[in-house]
Amino acid sequence: MATSLTQDDQTLLFQALSDKAQRVRPLILSAGQKVWLKQVENLSLRLKLQKGSAAAAFLRERNGLHIMGRLGLPVAPILAEGEDWFMTPDLGLTLRRLMWHPTADNTAAFKAGALALAKLHLAGHRHGRPAIRDICWDGNAARFIDLERFKPGKASLNARAVDLIIFVHSLYADALKPGCASASANRDTALATYRRAAPEIWARAAQIASWLRWLAPLARLAGSGREMRAIAPTLAVLRARQG
Repeated sequence: MATSLTQDDQTLLFQALSDKAQRVRPLILSAGQKVWLKQVENLSLRLKLQKGSAAAAFLRERNGLHIMGRLGLPVAPILAEGEDWFMTPDLGLTLRRLMWHPTADNTAAFKAGALALAKLHLAGHRHGRPAIRDICWDGNAARFIDLERFKPGKASLNARAVDLIIFVHSLYADALKPGCASASANRDTALATYRRAAPEIWARAAQIASWLRWLAPLARLAGSGREMRAIAPTLAVLRARQG
């Protein structure tokens, strides 16, 4: 446990840890700071079969936050931790929240999110699932949360390109939510920003998208949900912007 926590904070934390374990819950420390307590998730048998080991995912995320934090990469810092829990500060609203419920011009947030991903990739690492719901913006910086698919060590160019494809797909899928007037502008800002920052990784993602072009007609037949509908435009925008 971090020694910077006050006695009141430690009491609050102990009470939270004594309750039934939750994957993530908010806490307000004595100084008024909002933090997030993350624990090993208790999964039903069905969810264990679907999601795999919750303990392994927890360890991947904690290790990833430590490793990338030491490298100065844009991830949530760990404030305190124990064997089966850790605490991080609240880092602001996610890019998904900003896209779905805009209250201001969010151009800076989407530029920062794309640059954060490019910085991570150019350092040779990957997030594993860089959806815009896993990127937070506090008004000054964009940082990643939820590294449950993190793998230690340097990632190949192909692995980082797949990471980018996941990011692009997330931008398209979330922009399809009805009523998001500025969604396409935010999406296009993020795409242009990343491409300028990491053109080599963009080019490899474009190659992979070309290899996967057969997925587009299958996705149209598979269903009408946002995730399926976003596959075709994701592959198309990457292929259209090769080079």
